[in-house]
Amino acid sequence: MQKLTNDRYMRRVSAERYIEQLGANIYPITLVKFLLNKRRIMSYFSKAADKEFNPKFTFGLDYKNCEVCQEKKDEGILCRQHTSIERVLNADLVAFDLDTNTYLYQNEIYRMVGNRLVIVYCPHPKLISGEITDSKVRKVNPITVQDPKLEGLPQYNKVCEFLSSTLMDQFLSCWFNNEFSIVTIPSDLNGQNWCLFPNR
Repeated sequence: MQKLTNDRYMRRVSAERYIEQLGANIYPITLVKFLLNKRRIMSYFSKAADKEFNPKFTFGLDYKNCEVCQEKKDEGILCRQHTSIERVLNADLVAFDLDTNTYLYQNEIYRMVGNRLVIVYCPHPKLISGEITDSKVRKVNPITVQDPKLEGLPQYNKVCEFLSSTLMDQFLSCWFNNEFSIVTIPSDLNGQNWCLFPNR
């Protein structure tokens, strides 16, 4: 986390407004986390491209074979991983980063890597408990989908293209929790750092 002077803060770009103009169905924090974790997310895709890659956990398309999904059946919801899979495969207005060939939709950042679908789920920081730390703010959860039935991503109704490289040089802000908004800070070392600014 870095300190941000008032002068630099005034040049911030609203992630909410940017997404509205883009026309995609993305949660603003997902776009912010994509910028904060861009290198890490690209490393997830690179690992999945290795034929010898053996992820600790993999998921299939059929949630009926998932124990956690079956436990949640009475609640009418799926497990976290299959919720993301269903979202990605049934999305409508998605964003597509031309710089990295990566899709964004709601809480998910994803890409087909060979015959694998790699989804990076972005939990919202409003769920953070205890001290706010850099690792908690940047937290993302990768999911690897391997299934013979997976032939690729669907044809989406609308794909809204953008360039993440232009946003890496911006001060992008969005709602963080009831007290703060988060602002990304361009950095030569980390790609993007961040700070929090009071909402009032």
